[in-house]
Amino acid sequence: MLLLSLFFLFSSFGLVSAHEGNSTDIALGMRPNSKGIVLDTCQALKEEAQEIRQEGYSAIDKADIIREQAYRVKDEAYGLKDEAYDIKESALEARSVLETTLLETLVLMRSQATATNLYIQEIRTTLSSLTTRIDKLEQGQGQIKLEFGAVKQGQDQIKEKESYTLSSLTSKMDMMEEEIEDHIDEKAALLSEKLLTTLVTVETMQDEQRIGETDKEHKSGELIPATRVEQSSTYKSVKSYGPQKAVDGDIATLTHTGNLGREWFRYYFAEERAIGQIKVVNGPWNQYKTRLNGAKVFVMANDLHRSACRFNTITVREGENLEAQTYYLDCTGNTGIGVEIVLDNNYLELKEIAVYAS
Repeated sequence: MLLLSLFFLFSSFGLVSAHEGNSTDIALGMRPNSKGIVLDTCQALKEEAQEIRQEGYSAIDKADIIREQAYRVKDEAYGLKDEAYDIKESALEARSVLETTLLETLVLMRSQATATNLYIQEIRTTLSSLTTRIDKLEQGQGQIKLEFGAVKQGQDQIKEKESYTLSSLTSKMDMMEEEIEDHIDEKAALLSEKLLTTLVTVETMQDEQRIGETDKEHKSGELIPATRVEQSSTYKSVKSYGPQKAVDGDIATLTHTGNLGREWFRYYFAEERAIGQIKVVNGPWNQYKTRLNGAKVFVMANDLHRSACRFNTITVREGENLEAQTYYLDCTGNTGIGVEIVLDNNYLELKEIAVYAS
């Protein structure tokens, strides 16, 4: 279309140039306004050419963009190619490692299979040996049963002999025990008589000595006054039964403790003194006088340690008067800060107590 328009344009322009100013224009058949038409056509063609040029520029720009995109795609393709090469190399390495691992695994499995086969053969050999041993053990067990039966028969015979022997020995032992018991009874009777005689003699001598010591007054020194007296308890908390009643010099009064297991009366000195004799007057002189029986007298070396007198146990005598119920205990050789009278499981009752120096 563009070429035809240019051809028409240039043809018309040539005609005009050849016959311009001649009167023959009309004769040749040209219209009077053909020049304007040509100009318009040229202008239209010019504009169309500019549009085409613009479209060409746009096409070039698009071609540049497409070329840049092509370059980028090319670069990406090269990158993908490199990655593909890397992946291929990794795959090859992995394949090589896998093949090596598989080969090693196959070798190991073959060696293990060989070892397992050897182990199975050993087990079979061991089982065969065990079977042989079990057979021998069963044979031996049969022999042992036979021997055990023989041993059992022998044991039964031995038991019968032991039973007979034991019965015989038991009879002999019974006879010997009877003889020994008779002999022991005779000896024991003789020893008992001698021991009884000796004990009676000793008790008589002790009683005579004790009575002699506790009946007689042997005041070998001065009276040691009491700076303080105490007792373990007071009967029903009655003040007139307090410990001071034993050192007031009045035999009409008395001390009286409770009965709480172990009762005691303590007589303290002003200082440590050497003791000779202790005088004790029993509290009750009636049927309750025996409460004092078994009371023991000790010298207090200090608050923790006690020492016994030579004759430290009071044995209550008959008689219901002052002379009969007055007891003297010899404590010669003892030194202390006071004396203590102790009585277990009974009431402790005292009318008077006095301590004399050695």
